[in-house]
Amino acid sequence: MPTTKGPEEPEKIEISDLKDLLEDLGWSEENIHSQVSLRTIAQRWSDIVGPIFSLESEPHSISGDTLIIIVSHAAYKQELFFLKQRILSHSKRLLGMGVLRAIQVRIGNLSQKERRKTFSEAPKTGLVGKDDLLKILEKETDPIAKKRLLELIEYL
Repeated sequence: MPTTKGPEEPEKIEISDLKDLLEDLGWSEENIHSQVSLRTIAQRWSDIVGPIFSLESEPHSISGDTLIIIVSHAAYKQELFFLKQRILSHSKRLLGMGVLRAIQVRIGNLSQKERRKTFSEAPKTGLVGKDDLLKILEKETDPIAKKRLLELIEYL
């Protein structure tokens, strides 16, 4: 009776070999933690700062316990300073307490990793934002607010 050989076991890598490889690449345990934290914040950036500010800013790096943010214009720099506590409280919830304690906002060029849609590039199909107002109207539970919002939409 022939014996069938199961799939081969993958070769195990020793942790010391992995650490050596990371050192050869110039990465440390702190650097990896920082990159994972940065990616976590970047993925939720729109939820943290809102859709408008997320188009004009991005988390750039983490230096120690400081999140470095790049913005496209000085006005957005000021606005993000107003959102400092919100950014830090979201980071605390996402990353754990004490990972980020401060933010630093710099003016610069945003990355081209993902094409950012600006309002001027939005398709011109009537009132810009009307669809958003209709979505808000659908979710509104207060009848007075719903009536006023409907009046506003009809006016526009």
